[in-house]
Amino acid sequence: MRAGNSMWLRRLALLLLPGTFAACGGPERSGDASLDAVTEGAVALAGDVTVSFQRGVSPSSTYAGVSDTWLQESTPSTNAGGDAVLRMDRDAPAGSHQSLNALLRFDLGAIPPGAKVRSVQLSLHVTNRTSGEGFFLYAAGRDWSESQATWARATSSTVWSAPGARGAADRGSSVLGTLLPSVTGAYSLTLGAAGIAAVQEWVNSPANNRGFVLDASTNMDGLDVASSEATTSAQRPRLTVTYSPPPVGFVHPGLHVSKAQLDFVKAKIGARAQPWYGQFSKAAGGSLANTSWTPRPVQTMQCGNGGSTVDIGCYNSRQDALRAYTLALLWYHTGEQRYADAAIRILDAYADTLQTILFVSGDINTHNGPLQAAWLAELFPRAAEIIRYSDAGWPEERALEFGDMLKRAVLPRIINGWGGGGSNWNNSMTNGVMNIAVYTDDQALFERSLAMWRVHVRETFYLTSDGAAPIPAPDQRNADGTWKAGVLLSSWRGQTEFGTARVNGLSQEACRDFGHATMSIASISQAAETALIQGVDLYSEQEARLIASAEFMARYLVPHAPDNNAQATIPVESWLCARRSEYVKKNGQPVPNNTLELQILPTWEILFNHYVTRKGRSMPSTAALLPRVRAGGSSTDLQMSWETLTHADVGSVGLEP
Repeated sequence: MRAGNSMWLRRLALLLLPGTFAACGGPERSGDASLDAVTEGAVALAGDVTVSFQRGVSPSSTYAGVSDTWLQESTPSTNAGGDAVLRMDRDAPAGSHQSLNALLRFDLGAIPPGAKVRSVQLSLHVTNRTSGEGFFLYAAGRDWSESQATWARATSSTVWSAPGARGAADRGSSVLGTLLPSVTGAYSLTLGAAGIAAVQEWVNSPANNRGFVLDASTNMDGLDVASSEATTSAQRPRLTVTYSPPPVGFVHPGLHVSKAQLDFVKAKIGARAQPWYGQFSKAAGGSLANTSWTPRPVQTMQCGNGGSTVDIGCYNSRQDALRAYTLALLWYHTGEQRYADAAIRILDAYADTLQTILFVSGDINTHNGPLQAAWLAELFPRAAEIIRYSDAGWPEERALEFGDMLKRAVLPRIINGWGGGGSNWNNSMTNGVMNIAVYTDDQALFERSLAMWRVHVRETFYLTSDGAAPIPAPDQRNADGTWKAGVLLSSWRGQTEFGTARVNGLSQEACRDFGHATMSIASISQAAETALIQGVDLYSEQEARLIASAEFMARYLVPHAPDNNAQATIPVESWLCARRSEYVKKNGQPVPNNTLELQILPTWEILFNHYVTRKGRSMPSTAALLPRVRAGGSSTDLQMSWETLTHADVGSVGLEP
């Protein structure tokens, strides 16, 4: 829970209802409609609040924020604001072809400004059901008075632009929902995207909350519902809104590691406790700790792949980013200014120099630009976050300039993800976007990164509950949601069997090699950890998927993978990677079917710490893998850097229970 949100939720208690790899990819994603769809459908997230608005009932028995009335064409000067019912019809009196419609407004002042509306439900008590096309909800476009509104007038001094609140200035053109109850009694309508957007606008700008107009186009069969003046309070109109509380500011340092986690590890190092002290000694004694290092930024970075060996600033910048992060950790754990100064020198050099990372779709000489940007976004902000918020002597204006560089040169290459799946690419990009969001205090960008994570984690790891095939990326599927011809086999590198328990947890890139599949584990878990520090529990949303994926890989890595980060190819069962040779080549040659290429890389700690140390879940294969990870020949590999030092057995330190 983000600092401060828990206090806010306690104050609202009365409102609560019960209850260095060569990688491959495709063209950059041109849009993010799929991410918007996921965000829109992400209702009832961890930490969300649900509140109902009903006169005399909720949020409290003193709530009087509901206004409603109905308008009568046959008596255009009559006000019905005190009636116990709301009436709607297109033929009243019968045979007259005159209309009745209604107005309904809820004061939403109990929802704090900045809240994100997730879902909206309107509940009514029907006393006379309708049939036919139903009655529609529109957003009212002008102020009106419950005690003064008539067919002719919105207030005693204001006429409707068209009688009955039917003018363009009187109501919006979008239908926010349709009322079509089949029986009398309780009736509820869940609003769709347009309705949620309208309520969001009312939360953002209360002065624009003029409520709903309830009307029909042709329906000759009337609809009556209880009004807010109904004697039985439970029958009065009720609007139920679920929302995410507004941010109260990001936790800093809170990117990948929190201050509490850093302090926990610092104490362990001081006590020479293992495995932390061993990892710290490795960092302090290695080449990445060189405080005399001269950074090597370029203005325009160009990174080739797919046969191109173009490298203008690519490898050098990755090494500089690794050094900056290592130096930042050493500064925090020793307090020696030389480490901070060396890290600052690297960060400042890139802030002053890097302008762009080239990418032209289809050009092998710039092909790896987006992936390079993702890796830098995964590493550089971690270092900057620690230095900026640890009294290291980095001027704030320089820290801000570094953030400007991230948004100028790095973010444009990763903000839209990578088309066609691209498992490890998309997960690195997601992690990078989240890092930049936290470092630059950009709440909208943070929300976008959450949406990216929720999309890509489901594309990356298969669960049998997904059905007979994995979940495709948006540009991998047909209009009906099925996979495009041939794309499934290509994306999953020749894996043919799905839908059985033994495939549960398989990674999209496992049949390619476990190195790339592990990179996804790293990026996904790192982003989930950052999100948790910031108060969003992504881990819980995909617990079964992430545990299954880790256990699937660990079952092969523990008995078969070589030591010291080396690679080995092993034969496997006939159902696994059955057509691998058609989609994977190594050194220009097809690999054998029913084989796996294994490699243990320096990650796994973050996922294991959360699910086992924090949550007590069972991950026996991953538990057996960790000693081999910690004894590996390298503790850094791109974004997988010093995880044993930062996250081994840190448990829930710094997190609210």
